[in-house]
Formats: sequence, C-alpha cells, structure tokens
Amino acid sequence: MTLDRPTGIWFDTHYDSKSSGLYCIEQIKERVLEDENATEVEEWERADLVHLNTIPFRRRDIGVWLSSKPMVVTQHGGYHWWRSRRELLARPGHRIFMLMRAIFRVTSHRPQRIGFSTEYTRELAVERGGVPESRTRVIPLGRNESYRNRTPTDTDDPFVLVVVNNRNPRKNVPTIVDTIAEMPDVRFVLPGKMWGEYPDELPANAEVTGYVSEEELIEYYNRAAALYLPTLYEGFGLPFVEAMACGTAVVTTNRGSPHEVCAGAAAYVDDPMDPVEHAALLRRIIMDDEYRAELERRGIERARRFSWRKTADEYLNTYDEILYGR
Repeated sequence: MTLDRPTGIWFDTHYDSKSSGLYCIEQIKERVLEDENATEVEEWERADLVHLNTIPFRRRDIGVWLSSKPMVVTQHGGYHWWRSRRELLARPGHRIFMLMRAIFRVTSHRPQRIGFSTEYTRELAVERGGVPESRTRVIPLGRNESYRNRTPTDTDDPFVLVVVNNRNPRKNVPTIVDTIAEMPDVRFVLPGKMWGEYPDELPANAEVTGYVSEEELIEYYNRAAALYLPTLYEGFGLPFVEAMACGTAVVTTNRGSPHEVCAGAAAYVDDPMDPVEHAALLRRIIMDDEYRAELERRGIERARRFSWRKTADEYLNTYDEILYGR
C-alpha cells in the first residue's frame, strides 16, 4: 500500500506520557513513514492530515479540533463507555467518566475516521459513546517482530507472568493478588513499576522485579508457563498478542476484547472474580504439559494475524480514502 500522492502527516506523539496509547501511535507512525509519499510534519497547521492518539477531548486539542484539517484517530479502549450511568452515579470517584462521555459525544463527530482495535470497543463507542458509526473502522493493533518464540517454557522452575501497569479497577488487581495467595508453591513474576508501589503486602511467592527492558520482558514471556491477566475490561490487550507470539499460554476472562483477540488460543475463566477457579486453571496449565503445549501452539499461530505493518497499511488506506477518495 502506498499513498496516492505526497502527504504531510502530523502525528499526536508530542507529549511525555508513557502510555500504551503513545506506544501504539509511535509504532504506527514508524511504519506509515516508510511509505514513499508520507512525510511527518512538526506542526499540525502545516499538515495535510492529522492522526490523533484519541478522540480529542483535552485542552491542547482545541486548536486542531476547531480547524478544518482532515483527521484520523486511533481510539484506545473507552473505559467511560464501559461503565453504566448507574455505576457511575454510585461511585463518585468515577463521575469524571460521565463528563468524558459527554465531551466525546460532541468531539467524536469531528474526525473523518476513527480506528478501533476491536469490534467490541467500536460497538461500545457507537452504542454508549454516541460515536457516528459511519466514521468508524476496526483496525487491530500489532506486535513487534522481536516478540517471538525463542526458548522452551521453563518447566524446571515454572512461573506465572503478570503484566499489569496500573491499578485501574478494570485490571482486577485484588483478584490477581488473591490468586497468588491461593498458589503459595508457585512463583508469580510481576514486572513493572506499579507493583513496587502496591499499598498492601503481597504474598511471599510474588516476585516484584520493578522496571524491565523490552528485551527482558520478552525473555520472561518465553520462559513463563502462562500469562495471567483476568481483566474485567480490555480495549485490545497487547500483552495477549505478545505472550502468544512468544509461545506462552494465556489465561484471561471473556470480558471485553480478550476472546476477540485470542479466540481459541487462550484459556478462559468463567468467574472473573473467583481466585480459586483461577488458581485451578493455572495449576492445570503448569502441570499438564500436553494442554499447555496445545495452547502455546495455538497462540503462536494466532499471533501471526497481528503486525504493525498490517495496522499501518490499514491507516494508509484510510488516509487515501479521506484525502483522495481511493
């Protein structure tokens, strides 16, 4: 895929947050700019098209939102759409999401196209967020080729990997901690800064590593018996794809997008809040080599569907559609 003619693009990467959304837009940008007709511009006023990291609702977005520049958005998740009005009113700490939903109902009419990483999040945005369906597209996220199956699962010292970067309620962290406590004889590896700041005491079998490099994370994926992520809502879930690509069995829930991303390549718990059930499923994966190997095989095959090159090509198609009618 190549753009129909030379095109200047402004990408919304001009801030310091290390969010997964920024990571994704950077991956897309890197591959879009491989196109011979694509050029990055530093000021949105000079661009032929702007590509934002989320539907505009921040103060710094006002200028570009009020402009007539053709706009494409990569929308991540939509936690404020997931929660119902009753839940929001019952939990004052989440009233901010009511305001965000109201703003999104207005601002979501501005972009010409909004890319959602799953059909699940697209439907939520249309049904609860008021996003115009005709302007939406499902464009799955990708994975770096460095995430691949390098080494066999470590069966001499099997461990479960937990990749969670924040304590947002949707991440179901209390259930994760309870599950760890249910399996005192199994090591759980918890990379990332968040666990070092966890306010309560963690079980003794929880190994908190702190920040790890991407290369170290890939090594953990390769040696882990399973990735455990019992999310209550996930917009896409990059760790699912990364783990599958590395030949790691995935244990998650059917809530949100995990089944759309993993399909038959993951093991799913019935009750997302039951640590006893979760522990039993994880223990089966650790002890049943045949079952684990089948999940690993399916995961590697499933992960081949996702690449940042495919994602970027979909956005190049979208640019052409908007700008040049192709």
